[in-house]
Amino acid sequence: MLDELIPSLQDQYANIPASLQSNFLNSVVKKTPVEWSRLWKLFSFSNGGNVDSNGNVDLWQSPQCFSAKTLPAELFASLKREGAAYFQRGEVAMLTVAGGLGTRLRYNAPKGLLPITHIKGKSLFQVFAEKLEALKKRYGHPIHWLIMTSEETDAATRTAFKEHAWYDPQYVHFFKQGIFPAFNDEGHCLLDKNGNVRYYPDGHGGVFKALERAGLIADLKTWGIKFIHYFQVDNPLIVPGDTLFLGLHIQQNSAFSTKIVSKRAPAERVGVFIEVDQRIRLVEYSEFPTNKLDEQEPSGILKFRHGNTGIHILSVDFIEKCATLALPIHKIHKPIETWDFTLDQETTSMAFKFEQFIFDALPYANKAILLEIDRAEEFSPIKNETGEDSLATCLRDQQNRWKRWIAKAARFHEKNLDLEAINLENIPVEISPTFADSWDEFSEKWRSLEKLPDLSKGLFLS
Repeated sequence: MLDELIPSLQDQYANIPASLQSNFLNSVVKKTPVEWSRLWKLFSFSNGGNVDSNGNVDLWQSPQCFSAKTLPAELFASLKREGAAYFQRGEVAMLTVAGGLGTRLRYNAPKGLLPITHIKGKSLFQVFAEKLEALKKRYGHPIHWLIMTSEETDAATRTAFKEHAWYDPQYVHFFKQGIFPAFNDEGHCLLDKNGNVRYYPDGHGGVFKALERAGLIADLKTWGIKFIHYFQVDNPLIVPGDTLFLGLHIQQNSAFSTKIVSKRAPAERVGVFIEVDQRIRLVEYSEFPTNKLDEQEPSGILKFRHGNTGIHILSVDFIEKCATLALPIHKIHKPIETWDFTLDQETTSMAFKFEQFIFDALPYANKAILLEIDRAEEFSPIKNETGEDSLATCLRDQQNRWKRWIAKAARFHEKNLDLEAINLENIPVEISPTFADSWDEFSEKWRSLEKLPDLSKGLFLS
C-alpha cells in the first residue's frame, strides 16, 4: 500500500515514530489513492486550488430575483395553495446541515445543542423540532427530517435526541458528511498525537454523496418525497413550512431555489449570487473579488447585494443527479491545530483545509431561482462569538420579531392591548413554533384567544 501513496505521505510515514506508523497507515486508507492524488494536485496549485467556474468577472451581472412584496395577489395566493398541496400529500422533507461544533462561540458541543431562546433556553434542535411538529399537526403528515452530522457532532447529537425525545425517531434520519485531510505548508498531513491523520468535514457540498452513501436518496423516493427544504443549523428564524417558497420553486420548474437577503454592507461575510451567461451562480465571500464589492447599479444601490442565507429547496431528482458529480474542491488557508512530534505538544500553524460548497451544483441545475426575504423575519444566524451574527444578536432578533407581531396584532385586532401602558421593549417574550411560526399564523392564533395574556411580567406562548 505504501507505494500507492503520494510522495508527501511516503516521506511523512518515514519520519514519524515507528510505533505510530501503523496508526498512520490505518488512518490514511480512509481516503482512496485516487482521492489522495486529487487533493495533492489541489494543494499544489499556486492559485489556491479553487476552480473558477464563474466566468469573466467583467461580465458578471446582478441576478433577477422574486419578492413576495411584488408578486400579484392572485399569483401569491395560487403559489401558496400549490405549495400547501405538496405538504398535504407528505411530499416534502427537511434537511438540516449540522456538522459544526460551537467552538467559535466558546461552546464545546455541537452547535445544534446551543440554547438560543430567551425564556425557556431551548436549543436550536428543539426549536426546529417544534417547527416540524407544528407542520405535522397542520397538514396531518409527519415530516421526515434528515440531519447531516459530522465525525465531531454525530454521537453527541444522536444522544441528545434520544435523551430529550425532541422528535419521533421513526422520522429523524442522521447521516454523516464526508471528510478531507488538511495539509501544512510543507505538504504534510496534520496528525494527532497517536499518529493518525486529522480529518475535517468536507463542507456542505458533500451533502449529495453523503445522502447517497447513507441510502437516503433511495429512501426519499420510497417515501414519495419530491422536494427537500434545506437549511443550516445556525438560524432559528427559518420558516420550514413556507408554502410560497415551495410553490414558486414548483411553478418555475426550478431544480435549486434559494432565499436571499440584501447585504447589510458590501463586505458582509455572506456568499453573493451573480448572473453570468444568463445563469445564476454563487461566489463565496472569501473568493469574491474585492474590486467588485462596492460596485453599484445606475440607481445607486449595491450591484452585488444578493446574500446567501443557506436556505434552499432542491428537487430530489436533482439531488440524485448531483450525487454522481465530482463537484469542485476549494482550498482554504487558516490556522489549525496539529501535533508536533519534535516538540511533543499540540501547536497551531497555518494549514490548508478542503471544502465543497453546495452551490457549486448550480451549473448543473436546469433552472435556479432566488426569492428575496425580510431578514428581520427569517434570517439571524449564529456564527460569531460577538458582534453581528452572534448569539446576542440572534436573541435580540427573536425578541424583536415576536414583539413586532404583538404590536401589529394590537393595532389590527379588536382585542387591543394598551401598548402605551406596557413597556414592551423591556418585557421578555418567547413564542413557541407550536403556537405560531409566522405573522399570518400568529395573527390567526392571537385573534382566537379568549383572553389576552398579561404581558406585565413577560410572555411565553405555546
